[in-house]
Amino acid sequence: MALPRLLIVVPYRDREAHLRQFIEHVRAYFARDKVDRLIDYRVLVVEQEAGLPFNLGLVRNAGFVLGQETSDYTCFHDVDYLPVWTEYAWCDDPTPLAWHGAEVRPIAPGETTVVVKNELDSFFGAVLLIPNARFREVNGYSNEYWGWGYEDTDLRERFLRARVPLGRRRGTYYPLSHRNAGHELDGAPSAAAQANRALFARKQAAGDSDNDGLSTLAFEVLRRKPIPHSLAEERNGNWEQVLIRPGLQPSPAQLAASRGIAPARMPG
Repeated sequence: MALPRLLIVVPYRDREAHLRQFIEHVRAYFARDKVDRLIDYRVLVVEQEAGLPFNLGLVRNAGFVLGQETSDYTCFHDVDYLPVWTEYAWCDDPTPLAWHGAEVRPIAPGETTVVVKNELDSFFGAVLLIPNARFREVNGYSNEYWGWGYEDTDLRERFLRARVPLGRRRGTYYPLSHRNAGHELDGAPSAAAQANRALFARKQAAGDSDNDGLSTLAFEVLRRKPIPHSLAEERNGNWEQVLIRPGLQPSPAQLAASRGIAPARMPG
């Protein structure tokens, strides 16, 4: 019996050094790990073109759509988390993998000592495995969060409302530090985070947050290119980088927030 096919979607923009580390490390991991080296996997690095604020949910949805026909389950994988000891095997339900290494993250290395502490029991970001059918069941990620944050929280709420069980694997990862766009140097939420927090509150109050997602996704593929193998490659996998242009637009408030202008008010 053939093993389930894994698609790894890596959202990306302006993090070239991290991407180089990710490619080298993850290729070695899937060649040498005692269990995961047997997985039939494919990696799709999805880059959003410059111009608009970054939309993590839309980019992840685009990667899923581009790879769903040749996969059975998908891992949405941030470029700044390198696997050390974890498990990418098939899961029946949505399953976050990042635990050790995700507890505390610096806001701005070299600029401040302030850190972000993640509530790991509810943490739904960084590295997430989902069977494709389960992802389609809740219409994927929202496409409406621009700038920073809350697309992961929104997706978790979609699964909870649909009464989909949530799994948890306590994987160990090596995180790559970078400037956190969700916080100011003193730890206060950034304007982009405030705008998305307000949007999340409105969507939850309306009870119709599942109406946008895969069903409303719009994007254009600008370029596709294979990520070449090294001469010393131990296991040749299918690696590809795709540049996309979103077919949706942020709100004026989200555009303003991306420039550092805070929303007029926050929900209570």
